[in-house]
Amino acid sequence: MVTSIEDIDFLAPFKFYRNEPRTVTVSVRYRTEGDELVADCELIGVREIATSDVPQVTVHFTGSVRLGSERAEIDPPPEPDGADGGVETDAIYGIYFHGPTYQVLDRAWASNGVVAGALAADLPDNHQPASAETITGPRLVELCFQTAGVWEIGTTGTMALPMHIDRVTVGAGRPSDDRAATAVVTPREGAFDATVIDGDGTVTVAIEGYRTVQLPGALDGDAIEPLREAMANNG
Repeated sequence: MVTSIEDIDFLAPFKFYRNEPRTVTVSVRYRTEGDELVADCELIGVREIATSDVPQVTVHFTGSVRLGSERAEIDPPPEPDGADGGVETDAIYGIYFHGPTYQVLDRAWASNGVVAGALAADLPDNHQPASAETITGPRLVELCFQTAGVWEIGTTGTMALPMHIDRVTVGAGRPSDDRAATAVVTPREGAFDATVIDGDGTVTVAIEGYRTVQLPGALDGDAIEPLREAMANNG
């Protein structure tokens, strides 16, 4: 059973050039630590280059998956105030570039030193077949990323991409992105911590040490103003 994923590094964006298929390899090396099994993983992309006889090989992501006998128990975060207000979907995705399947934020707001992001309802299927179960709830992790991103845009005026995560912990509750959930994100110096609570109050996913890298260039001032106002209203 997956208990956590650790030391995740986003080394290079994975792109489908000209929307053409690409070969992807997942490399896994197993080792033991005490009673747990650790799988050190790499996602490797291969692309044929017209000007070279040698394929371009790129390591896009690395991370270690820790396997144990039980899911971890995660302490719940402080419940954020601010059931009303904040910045809503239209303003958020007037800036963000995500397609409908990953427009996961219904609303984001700041309160008492944390930032909260409510999961959007009625999202398209994440994968096919839709009945296939996932272990970590990828859109719940993305909910944490985008909630942190709203804070960064609203406070710095710039957009950033994921760079590193110290640890993603899978809680005792089964991660699911098909029901109400809220990400509670705590900004700290140089990084973020985040916890996702589902509609039943169960903690399903926690992220420690999420760090980003800023994209060059400034965003449109009028477009970011709703995010700036929402993040300035910190309870």
